Amino acid sequence: MIRITKGVLVLLIINIVMLLLTNILQYWDIDLYRTCGLYYYTSDLFNPIQYFTYMFMHGDFSHLIFNMFALVMFGIVLEYIWGTKRFIFYFLVTGIGAALINTLISYIHLHPLMDCLNQFLANPNAHTFETITQKFPFLFKQDPVFDLIDHWAEYSQDNSFILDIKQQVNYIVLEYSKISTGVMVGASGAIFGLLVASAMMFPNQKMYIIFLPIGIPAKYFILIICAIELVLELSNFSGDNIAHWAHLGGAIVGAIIMLIWRKFPFNDFFNK
Repeated sequence: MIRITKGVLVLLIINIVMLLLTNILQYWDIDLYRTCGLYYYTSDLFNPIQYFTYMFMHGDFSHLIFNMFALVMFGIVLEYIWGTKRFIFYFLVTGIGAALINTLISYIHLHPLMDCLNQFLANPNAHTFETITQKFPFLFKQDPVFDLIDHWAEYSQDNSFILDIKQQVNYIVLEYSKISTGVMVGASGAIFGLLVASAMMFPNQKMYIIFLPIGIPAKYFILIICAIELVLELSNFSGDNIAHWAHLGGAIVGAIIMLIWRKFPFNDFFNK
């Protein structure tokens, strides 16, 4: 049985204590999610320090247990090889990088969409509505919506017709506004960084998934997991309120760090 390492132990304690404090302080109407969870940068609750603190917050005990189990499984071996300083540095940078990439992707997706929606609400006409349906067809999944464009001239003076479409667009605005008002918590981005590091260091190590009787080499396992995350995010299939781009961001940042370390080990820096 491998003895737990210092860095992993410290991270475990911090994460467990933060979840316990979060639940205890709620009895006094103190919400740690509002201060330590990560909000979108346009939110009134946003604070840059949240890019650091969010990874020590978790939604519930199942969320915590899953991440901490992965931390122990992969983190201990990596810390034995790297040392505590390098391991903590890697964990924190991948966690922060995951959040930054998630924010960037949200910005790329959200702002053009919100601009189109707000332009329509300010000036509801066939042209602004058609712009929305052409640029963002996934918003309107019912075929009759597209028929409305062809009949716009006929119903352009019908207030109930305009009101009905504006209500649909308002609903979409509210749904996507949740991105800017929601909070992101969890160490999953950093955990994906650990998965990538393990796969790059031990590419042929067999990894097992529950209910799957065969082992999968780590180099394929991480590719499969990342592909699943990407499909879930791009398809909007899961509706699970999970920041899949944060997971992918942690994997991307982790891979970049590993490639840099292969070329420039920085041993003197981490051994000081």
